[in-house]
Amino acid sequence: MTAGITTISLPQTAMGQNLEPFIPLANSLPNGPKLDQDSEDDGKPKRDFADEMRKMVISLSRWAKNQRSDFSVIAMNGLDLTTFIEPGLFVTKSDAKPARNFIRALDGMLIEAPNYGRDGYNKETGEGQVKYDQQYLERLSDTGMRFFMLDYTDKLENIRKSRAKTSKMDPLYYAAPPPDMQLAALAKVPSTPFNENPFVIDTLQKARNYAMVVDSAPYGNKDAYVDALANTNYDILVLDAFHRGTTPLSFDDMRKLRYKKIGTPRLLLAYIDVGTAQTYRYYWRSDWRAGSPDFISSASNTGRWGQENHVYYWEPQWQNIIFGNANSYVAGLMQMGFDGIVMDGIDDYRWWVDQ
Repeated sequence: MTAGITTISLPQTAMGQNLEPFIPLANSLPNGPKLDQDSEDDGKPKRDFADEMRKMVISLSRWAKNQRSDFSVIAMNGLDLTTFIEPGLFVTKSDAKPARNFIRALDGMLIEAPNYGRDGYNKETGEGQVKYDQQYLERLSDTGMRFFMLDYTDKLENIRKSRAKTSKMDPLYYAAPPPDMQLAALAKVPSTPFNENPFVIDTLQKARNYAMVVDSAPYGNKDAYVDALANTNYDILVLDAFHRGTTPLSFDDMRKLRYKKIGTPRLLLAYIDVGTAQTYRYYWRSDWRAGSPDFISSASNTGRWGQENHVYYWEPQWQNIIFGNANSYVAGLMQMGFDGIVMDGIDDYRWWVDQ
């Protein structure tokens, strides 16, 4: 079943730092991945779910960089996808076959709860999980990729321990405040960014710190949210392009956010979920439900901020909403002036594997 696609309503006049206005090419990704209609006897689609996620990320990155070569593509989690091995296995470096095209498609990876918060706020991540993640990170250490570490703790001693453990990766580090994993406020510990600096930040490699606040609801109105983030000296801000998920940031909002409190430019990265359809987003239609349109699957019970549905993310219909044409989500983010994206939902392939 084919459903009409609502176009994104975003400011058309915003542009990135020192960039000409972006005009994406219409139908620049006309051919999505082929859809295999075969399924198992239990109705589960018959396909390699991990590789389908890799293919989507690779296609997204290639399309985005064809529009703007300096547009950064960051994966939020998804370490398992960087090698062609069965998820959950410990293997030696020599045994692992790297997923090179997937790795090359990424400018960085954001790892949640590398040391604190996976099992609850301020709780230490289990030793087994830490070692499991570490085996992947060690393989990626020579790729030139930029790493973002995101712990969920506000204890200074925890932060010091975690930074010491991850120092070999030279990551950008952020410890998100409570509650839990909501990413709904700026960190108060420490009171200023790590390695705070007055320099112009126009590439990921120049950045020394970052902050991530993607749920703006606790701030009340959009102006309060924008003002709070703008009044910081973080080199990179990761944020949602929509206040409360529904109201897009304006040109003036983006201009305020572009500059650190000290006055020099920084990078702005947009949070986007590519693995689930969120019912409060601009693209969601009131008559959508599981199975209608075809790429919408069952509701997710793990959504951070509201109702979400799993999607057949390998379907061209879903991918064309996210990227590949002038009306897509990523094209709109470029037009607003974002310097890149942080893609959540990468790990949703695991849900399909477990069904």
